[in-house]
Amino acid sequence: MRSATSRVTSQNQISIPAEVRRCFRIVPGTELVWEEKDGVLMVHPKRLTLDDVRAFCLERGMRPLSAGKLRRARDRALSAKYARR
Repeated sequence: MRSATSRVTSQNQISIPAEVRRCFRIVPGTELVWEEKDGVLMVHPKRLTLDDVRAFCLERGMRPLSAGKLRRARDRALSAKYARR
């Protein structure tokens, strides 16, 4: 993916192009981090650290899972939590 375009609505909202969502694994509930560097606006998904994942598992009495299984479980949970009803 080289570039994508979004338009800001009258309510100051944007839609993230599907290609960008797929590329960066952005699902409903994903937090985005907005940063300015040298006059350039940069946005990227907030990612969990290994410590965040370990704490999540321990709080729920789970044994740690593989990174792939954790990522899929997180995506399912966020999609369910923020699904339009």
